[in-house]
Amino acid sequence: MSIQSHSIATASMTIFHLTDINTLVLNKNGSINLSYERNPIPDFLVDIHQKDLAILQLRTKQQVTQCGMYTNELGLSYLAYSFTIEQDTTMCLIIGPFLKQTPDINRLSATYKLDQKKQMSLGEFFQALKLVSPSRVQSISNLIKLMGSIDQVPIQNLEVSQKHEEKSHLSKFVQKQDETNIELIELRYKLEKELMRAVEKGDSQKAKEFFLKTGNLFDFADRFPNQPVRAMKNILIVLNTTFRISAEKGKVHPFFLHHISEKFSIKIEQINSIDHLNKLIIQMCEEYCELVKQRSITKYTLLVQKAIHFLTIHYSQPFDVNEISQYCLVHPSHLSRQFKKETGMTLTNFLNQVRIEEAKILLKQHRTSIDWIAGAVGYDDAGYFARIFKKTTGITPTKYRDAH
Repeated sequence: MSIQSHSIATASMTIFHLTDINTLVLNKNGSINLSYERNPIPDFLVDIHQKDLAILQLRTKQQVTQCGMYTNELGLSYLAYSFTIEQDTTMCLIIGPFLKQTPDINRLSATYKLDQKKQMSLGEFFQALKLVSPSRVQSISNLIKLMGSIDQVPIQNLEVSQKHEEKSHLSKFVQKQDETNIELIELRYKLEKELMRAVEKGDSQKAKEFFLKTGNLFDFADRFPNQPVRAMKNILIVLNTTFRISAEKGKVHPFFLHHISEKFSIKIEQINSIDHLNKLIIQMCEEYCELVKQRSITKYTLLVQKAIHFLTIHYSQPFDVNEISQYCLVHPSHLSRQFKKETGMTLTNFLNQVRIEEAKILLKQHRTSIDWIAGAVGYDDAGYFARIFKKTTGITPTKYRDAH
C-alpha cells in the first residue's frame, strides 16, 4: 500500500483514537517514527516487546498485501501492516499489544519463574489491556487497509437559534434530570461504602444483605443494549475491585489479594450465564470476607505485622530468623516469642503455611512436576515438601492436584 507522507500522522492518530490501543509506525530500519501510547510496556517486558516489533516488521514485509496478526508466548497480540511512502520507503504500522483472551497469570508466573513484584506488575498490565474479539480484530484490519485514504477533515461548529421559551423549558428539564441523577449517584456511593465496610470487617452476612437491599440499583444494562451478560460481567469486574480494596483496608496482605482477585477475574470472563454470574457474586462476597477473617493482621502488634509482611513477600527464600529480626529491628529471641504469643504459631510454622497455600494454587493451575513446585515455593527437598503438605492438608500434593 502506498500513501502520502503527510497522511501517516493523521491516519495513525485516527486509528489510535478509534481503537484505543498502542499504535506505532516503524521506519525501514526498525526505529519508531510515530508512537501513540495508551498502555506503557513494563520495564521487564521491553526486550520481549522489541523482539515482537522486529518479528512483525519482518513478516509483514514478506506479505505486503495482508494485515498480519502475531501473538507471543505471553498471550500479547499485535496487528501489523506494511506500506510505502510515495512508492519509495517501506514503513510498518503496528497496533498492540492487546488480548484475544484472558491470560492465566499463575501459569505464566510459574512458567517464567516471575517474582512477586513482576507477577503483580504483569497482572496490572494485562488488566489494563483491551480484550479484543475476533470480529473487532477484523474491523481494525479493515480500517488499517483504508489508512491511505484517511485525511484531516475540517470541523465546523453548528449553531441553531432557539426561542427564549424553548431554552427556558430545556434548562428546567436538564436541571430536573441532573437533580435526579445526583440523588441516585449519592445513594449508590452511600451503599457502596456500607458494602466496603462489611467486607473490610469480614462480615459476609451483612455484605450479602447489601445485595438484597440494593436490588437493581447497580444495573448498568442500558450501557450495553441487548448485551445483558456483558453488562453483568462489568458489574462483577467492578465488585471484584471493590472487594479487593476493602480486603486491603482490612489489612490483608497484597500477596493473598492478588491471587483471589486474579482467580475471580478469570472466572468472570469464563461464565456466560446471568444465573451463574449472580451465584458468583455471592461466592466472591463469601471468599473475600473469609479471607479478611483468616488473613487480616489488624489484631497483631506492628512488630508481628512487620514479620508477617516479610514472610509473605520472601516465602520462597531460605528461612533466616536473623534476617527477619534485622528487618524488624529486634532481637531474634524477642521476635520469636512475640510472634508465637500473638499468632499461636512459630515463624517457621507460619512460613510453611504461606508456602503450602502458594503450592495449592500451583497444583491447581499446572501439571508441572512436584519437584519443581516444591522449589518454586521455597523447599529444596521435594520429599520434605510432600510431608509438610500432607501434615497441613491431610493429603499428598499429588492427591490434592487430582482432586482439584
